[in-house]
Amino acid sequence: MLGMAKLGGSISKSKEEIKACNMVFYFLLGNVFFLSLISGSLLDEIGEYVSHPKNLPSHLAALVSSQADFFMTYILTEGLSGFSLEVLQPGLLIWDFIKSRTYCRGKEKDLYLYSLQYFRIIPIVSLSILIGIVYAVIAPLLLPFLIVYFFLGYFVYINQANFYVLIQDVYETVYDTCGTFWPFIHHYIIVAIILMQITMIGLFGLKSKPAASVSTIPLLLLTIMFNEYCKIRFLPAFRSHSIQNAVENDELDEKSSEMEHSFDKAIEEYRQPCLVPVSFTQSDSSLYRPLITSW
Repeated sequence: MLGMAKLGGSISKSKEEIKACNMVFYFLLGNVFFLSLISGSLLDEIGEYVSHPKNLPSHLAALVSSQADFFMTYILTEGLSGFSLEVLQPGLLIWDFIKSRTYCRGKEKDLYLYSLQYFRIIPIVSLSILIGIVYAVIAPLLLPFLIVYFFLGYFVYINQANFYVLIQDVYETVYDTCGTFWPFIHHYIIVAIILMQITMIGLFGLKSKPAASVSTIPLLLLTIMFNEYCKIRFLPAFRSHSIQNAVENDELDEKSSEMEHSFDKAIEEYRQPCLVPVSFTQSDSSLYRPLITSW
């Protein structure tokens, strides 16, 4: 997914990882959550949803109720295997062993560890949050397993962070995200809440409680409106700096005499090719020599 994000032409490493994070999350949502619910042929299920869209909530509620045991097993397996592999780092250890015995033999040992891969960790944790929100009412027995999963994750990553602070041998900080992943985590949680509410509409329909099913529809609309409000109110804070922060950064650059250097570098780095002035001076290159020489 990261390779596909690089092909998209992102201008920074953080943008590449954010695109990869989105692709991994929706891949897990479709491959792990929805395909695990579908028991028959995928084409038959899609055809049924297209021909009878009103039956989607009730059908989704019936499928979700029948797969509670599977997702309990998934949460336990992901927690016990995923976090243990995170602590042991077997892939990086094997790679370092191969390098030390082959082409890096006798050379000075470099850092072989990488930065914390947010695009790999955030989608998996977000999927677990989605499963917990959807099954919070349908199958409450899944919630203790989910709490154990988050406790394991908390202690594992606190351990990794403490090791980084003390001996600097777990992760190497490549760049600071400055909180740019938070809007996407908020979006994943909103998606989970919407799926839960759609499932509850179908579940109340299966229980023959139309009043409860109809009363859940305003909650769905309020959730969508709340998401739009958050986009308008809080999203600009993650996409652009405030004027106060910009002024503080300029003052720091002036005190350190970096203002002119930063300005010249910005002009050279970010000038569009169409804005580069054309040089009409003669050049020694053969590309600029006339075809016919004058005598």
